[in-house]
Amino acid sequence: MDRKKIKTHNLVEKIVLYFLKGFIILAFSGVLYYCWTQHYNPYIPTPFYRLGNYFMGALFVLFYTAFVKVFGGFLVGTSPVTDLAFSQIIAIGFQQGICYIIFSLLSYRLVSIWPFVAMFLGFSVAASLWCLFADFVYFKIHKPKNTIFVYENMDSYYSLEGIEKLSKRFDVKEKLNCKECSLRELFEKMRDADAVVLCGVHSDYRNEVVKHCIAKGKVAYVKPKISDTIIRGGRTIQLLNVPVYRCRRSDQSLIYVAVKRFFDIVLSLIAIIISSPVMAVTAVAVKAYDGGDAFYRQTRLTTNGKQFRLIKFRSMIQNAEKDGVARLAAEGDSRITPVGKFIRKTRLDELPQLFNILKGDMSFVGPRPERPEIAEQYEKDMPEFALRLQVKAGLTGYAQVYGKYNTPPYDKVQMDLMYVANQSILEDLRLMLMTFKIMFVPSSTEGVDENQTTAKRADKSVGEKSE
Repeated sequence: MDRKKIKTHNLVEKIVLYFLKGFIILAFSGVLYYCWTQHYNPYIPTPFYRLGNYFMGALFVLFYTAFVKVFGGFLVGTSPVTDLAFSQIIAIGFQQGICYIIFSLLSYRLVSIWPFVAMFLGFSVAASLWCLFADFVYFKIHKPKNTIFVYENMDSYYSLEGIEKLSKRFDVKEKLNCKECSLRELFEKMRDADAVVLCGVHSDYRNEVVKHCIAKGKVAYVKPKISDTIIRGGRTIQLLNVPVYRCRRSDQSLIYVAVKRFFDIVLSLIAIIISSPVMAVTAVAVKAYDGGDAFYRQTRLTTNGKQFRLIKFRSMIQNAEKDGVARLAAEGDSRITPVGKFIRKTRLDELPQLFNILKGDMSFVGPRPERPEIAEQYEKDMPEFALRLQVKAGLTGYAQVYGKYNTPPYDKVQMDLMYVANQSILEDLRLMLMTFKIMFVPSSTEGVDENQTTAKRADKSVGEKSE
């Protein structure tokens, strides 16, 4: 396909997607607008008129669009249909909840919740059908790309082995080791390819391939190295007539630190008060099962390697590590109690960490605090693992939202450094909202394999070696 056809095809694709997104936004906001004008506005003490109604309609559009974007409900072609539908349903729930609060405040009373329940159920079904249709349309006009997969070692090969599962997007024609395939040979093979995936490939080779793809109108998918992530987060400045990236250790502004700490204190207090009945029941259940301690305290690392005692509800048997070996929970781990399985799956075991946040050991958002013993093992193979401790440890973060419990440490460092480079109050709020979504995704709590004590791949290196 020549460049002109590709450009036309991409334009058609964008127009179709914009139309599909616009349709669902206007449809859902229109139903809510009708409900407002016909059933709520006429009965509030001071009814709104034309401009007021238009303002409310704009708010409906804003709420729905913002929440869907935050939860990834418009990532058609990138996310599976089930994930799209789940994101849409959560976004609808947030939109309906906020609108219910606004309607009640305007009415000076709690309005009937049943219309909102009906709209939530109806919107959820409609959104799920929309996701199916949008996915069908997208892949009707977006054929799988003929793809070449290029890697450097077996660890980089396995880190993206799941790409073959994305058969709707990629038709992998060949897998090549860059040490065994020269640039000339690769460029020859790329004549009939639409895309190339580069994973763990050294920079000289990678840079030439990316430039070739840009010149030939092909797509390059590059898995970055840790140094790439750090450079990408640097600030672009001009030194005389030379553009450079200024990269340095995280330097948080005093305003950001103060505002973040204020939110941590206020939100943790509110969360403790609201969740106290749940925590009480959970503590009783853990204690009642085997008579052991309800809480589990463990040394973890936070800013600059400072140690603190993290508090969780105990989900394993007493003395689960009596052999003295620090290990992560494995898939089907026999040390996890029946009560523990439930509280781990529902994240209830994490609730006591609200007290760590209130105390100041942790924040709501930041890299997850690791155990000193496991961090030491990671740092032997990958010294860059310590770079994630530039900021305070958190209850949630990039690695929790976009990764899993058993995500390899090299990939976790990448995600944590992305957060370090993009810290802001808005980003913190976005990640906190995204955490609501992953709380209901079972795969995010998958354990490591039985023959592993850490998230390092058994019988393989941690990742690309120190750069």
